[in-house]
Amino acid sequence: MDKETLIKLLRKKDDMFKKLCIEKEKLNYYASTDAMTGVLNRRSGLELLDKELTFSKINNKNLVVCFVDVDGLKTINDNFGHQEGDRLLMNTAEILKDSIRKTDFVIRMGGDEFLVVFPGATIEEVHKILNRINLRLEESNKNNNSYSFSLSYGFCEYKKETECEMTLSDLIKKADLEMYKKKLQKKKEL
Repeated sequence: MDKETLIKLLRKKDDMFKKLCIEKEKLNYYASTDAMTGVLNRRSGLELLDKELTFSKINNKNLVVCFVDVDGLKTINDNFGHQEGDRLLMNTAEILKDSIRKTDFVIRMGGDEFLVVFPGATIEEVHKILNRINLRLEESNKNNNSYSFSLSYGFCEYKKETECEMTLSDLIKKADLEMYKKKLQKKKEL
């Protein structure tokens, strides 16, 4: 085999390798992302959250999770169709993604439930982010005369000094319970 043929073969091999790497990245993206909302899917999101919790325990860092539920999605689906409900879920994911810090991430847990993870944050910092989310919700409602768009949410803050035995499941359950309490309180106020 002459030198030119060898160079052509090596270039072809490099091109194929680059294409395979791009395809692998695409497959990883599709395997870890919720197809409708573009946020992390439950499986990959919980894997990442588990790593963040372990990191927080090892490095004595705070971690806050926020369990988010879209209020009245079933009613919206029933009254305006599932396409509108899907649009609402996509809008929710977009608002959450656009409002958080670069180090934070959003997980679609399923249906109308999301989990927002704030590595290294305190509950006070998260409340500032929540204010940005609420402003975006208000903006969205100004442009929508058909129904009111709202979220219920609950937080759980991991602090090594007080929560060293907390598991991933405990963290999510506490945030979910807080969200449920707020959701019930909203219903009582109506």
